[in-house]
Amino acid sequence: MNDTSGLRRRTLAKAGLGAAAAAPLLAACGGGDEGGDSGPVTLKLWSDKAGMADAIAAFNEAHDVDDVQIEYVEVPAAEMVNQVNQAVEAGDADGAPDLFQSDNRNGAELLAQQQVVDIGAMLEPHAEALDPSAIAGLTIGDIVYGVPNMRNPHFVMVWQPAFDEAGLAVPTTWEEVVETGRELKQDGRHIFNFAGEDPSTWMNMAWQAGARWYQIDGEAWRIEIDSEPSRYAAEIVQQLFDDELVEKISYADYAAMMQEYDQGNIVLRQTSTWQLAGHQANMSATLGQWALAPNLGIMGAEPVSAGDTAGLMVTSLSEHPERAVEAAVWLCTNEAAVSIMAAPDTGSGWYPAVGDTEPYLDAVVPSELLGENAEGAVPVILESAVFAEGWIYGPNSTSMYEELADQWGKAMAGDIEFVDILPHMQEWTVNDLKDRGISVAE
Repeated sequence: MNDTSGLRRRTLAKAGLGAAAAAPLLAACGGGDEGGDSGPVTLKLWSDKAGMADAIAAFNEAHDVDDVQIEYVEVPAAEMVNQVNQAVEAGDADGAPDLFQSDNRNGAELLAQQQVVDIGAMLEPHAEALDPSAIAGLTIGDIVYGVPNMRNPHFVMVWQPAFDEAGLAVPTTWEEVVETGRELKQDGRHIFNFAGEDPSTWMNMAWQAGARWYQIDGEAWRIEIDSEPSRYAAEIVQQLFDDELVEKISYADYAAMMQEYDQGNIVLRQTSTWQLAGHQANMSATLGQWALAPNLGIMGAEPVSAGDTAGLMVTSLSEHPERAVEAAVWLCTNEAAVSIMAAPDTGSGWYPAVGDTEPYLDAVVPSELLGENAEGAVPVILESAVFAEGWIYGPNSTSMYEELADQWGKAMAGDIEFVDILPHMQEWTVNDLKDRGISVAE
């Protein structure tokens, strides 16, 4: 067993958490030595992100085969949590990855289940190359559980002719989305689309408005899902549905959704860089007529982006955690690797988690989609890269989100009001944590 056990104890001491209450925050120790060993090492990395295989090939070319190499294994994102759990619980280091791609929602639960290690001390010497707020996005208390490589700055994409023809300004707040949507309805247009299986836009609205659903309170978790900001966001969504201002197309019906955008039937989408290439590739009639605009504010606050952070995490069975962190840092900060992942043609078109992102942003701009509006795209993206702080997910975050999605579907169908989701989720989340033996602050 390596010295990450000591690291865990130090982290808990800094966080002021007792062993019982801190159980959801513990990260299990790795299976080998501290990782400073010499000699050839092959690290296994699981991901399904476009470009990752090429980024790893660049890593392997830049590193001596007698030093460190990475073996890439494609694992679908939808199966990642279960496969990591199964591999680690089997106790077979050969069958588990050293590194895998995930995000803060799933990573928080894997941390609670002791599937990943605290890498804070190992990451610290390399932290200057990364965006500090991205590291914070993969941190709970004082525990850092991932090397960030992708962020979600939110901005809006608008079909400009709809606003020009109606003599309307592009909305700058969610409140204005409702008002503008009522005007555009007279022209037979919908201002937005919500998918019945995905409550993330609403959750992010609450996050933007100041809600913090999970918080650490001493030696326990405090749950504040049923809060004023969450209710405010629910009321806005309810207005959009009651007034029939939005469409309800599933993301599973991607082609149908793209067609509605391309026909000008849906005229605004809150989006991020990784989604832009899909719009460009699936539109024809409206190419060159779209524009990017700053993110939407809510509750009178300045607009901030509320979106998950993704990165590379080290499993608790890795025999070389320190070298795994070093490899992850290279993949997340090296200019060649970051360029591969940021470009939509070679990679995933994502917004990198490095300190200086501007050199990579021209590649994510869909010039055919935006036409003459492309010139102003990079400043909008940069302006939108101000992130809401203080949001963390708890030790049952994956299960919580599944229950939230179920309730969201009921509200979309009109069976319940959107605001009714909140007391249900408050009670459900508290009870689920208690059922897992995790302390909850009342």
